[in-house]
Amino acid sequence: MVTSTSVPMMKKELAIFTNTYPYGTGETFLADEIPYVFAGWEKVHVFPMYIPQGENEGAARRMPANAVLHSPLLKGDHKDKWELLLGGAFSPAPLWFAIREFIGKKIYTDSRKVWIWGNYLCILRSILGNGEKMREITETLERCRVAYFYWGDKSALTIPFLKKRMGNKAPAFVVRFHGSDIYEEAKGYLPFREMLYGAIDHAVPASQNGREYIEARYTNRPRNISVHRLGSFWHSDACPNLGAPVSNQEGGPDSTGAYNIVSCSNVIELKRVHLLAAAMLYLERDRNLAAALSDKGVNHICWTHIGDGPLLEPVKEMVMQNGVPEGEEGIVPVAFNFKGAMSHRQVMEYYQTHYTDLFINASRSEGIPVSIMEALSFGTPVLATDVGAVRELIPEGCTCGRLLKKDISAEELAGEISRWILGSLEMPEFELALAARREWEESWSARKNYAGFAAWLESLQ
Repeated sequence: MVTSTSVPMMKKELAIFTNTYPYGTGETFLADEIPYVFAGWEKVHVFPMYIPQGENEGAARRMPANAVLHSPLLKGDHKDKWELLLGGAFSPAPLWFAIREFIGKKIYTDSRKVWIWGNYLCILRSILGNGEKMREITETLERCRVAYFYWGDKSALTIPFLKKRMGNKAPAFVVRFHGSDIYEEAKGYLPFREMLYGAIDHAVPASQNGREYIEARYTNRPRNISVHRLGSFWHSDACPNLGAPVSNQEGGPDSTGAYNIVSCSNVIELKRVHLLAAAMLYLERDRNLAAALSDKGVNHICWTHIGDGPLLEPVKEMVMQNGVPEGEEGIVPVAFNFKGAMSHRQVMEYYQTHYTDLFINASRSEGIPVSIMEALSFGTPVLATDVGAVRELIPEGCTCGRLLKKDISAEELAGEISRWILGSLEMPEFELALAARREWEESWSARKNYAGFAAWLESLQ
């Protein structure tokens, strides 16, 4: 007589922790990744950290059929300081780990660090102190093989506490790291790093530079560190940079006689859009450049910036006050085109309908910018500061762009732009565009990168 021993079925459920997804319009890169990640699981539990102000629980974006949406970890928006303070101050959650860091790292000597420390602590204690929500999370994770945190801060700080609470019932904890959640220079300080890294089973930085940053900076490291790149999608088989006709239906600048430069970012100090604007003002006064461009049939430069933020109006005012008066001879006129906030779809449509000679990123800190990936995918070469993992997008020896020093001045940036413009006008038609597109196809295709990551995630035991 043959007897059989029943083997428990392997858990095929995944939990994913987001900032706001599926609420609001943010985390577009996560939304792109979702179809790949969800496909390999019977059920995926989604835990957003909060719902953005102005949104409600009925306004969630559509998700795959195997998604189970849970209520947010926080009862309100984490930007509501009073609610966050009350939740953090009156929480029964642990506190000594934070006091040790406050004293041990001398956080009290820097008011900015004190603010960041207090903010992160209140978020964490508000979550941990919600007994009902913590029970829901742990009961859900007991059914999951993997818990995937899309960001390496805020929600991810619960991992050490969840591990302690769950013991051998805990799933594998996987955390993606991007830019502001890995490079401390971006904010000046990231609280509780050693505690977090020591509890992570698999850290997934989006770049090799991010991996090296973790390994070099921290002694208490994750058990496993695997680089899995982000990517962008190619949204059209044709665009002006690769030979399609230029569309001017939306009132965009005509490409005839123009050298078109584009940038895309929030207008905040970190992104240094003001530095780029100042460089454009230098270019406008460069009479040698004006003469050289005139010889090549270029009669003006058009700089288009996509993005909004608190510094947009000051940048506009600087341009208005310092621009060259209209009609002055012997200069290269610069058309300043501030598009303001645009949805991701609108940005893609812009690239599909407007010729762009050059993309510029002047940030003082970055992770690995998807905005550069997207520019490359549409055949736009790139000038960018050598920060974070940007050099992985513009590798040494490539013809798709050039790296700039981090501490570049506006005048130096103008010189770099001028040299690039004049050099590019000597290149055969489409050569730079094809080089940019090839770089994207080889390394930054979302379909290839997300499919590889999803397969790796599913393989974890």
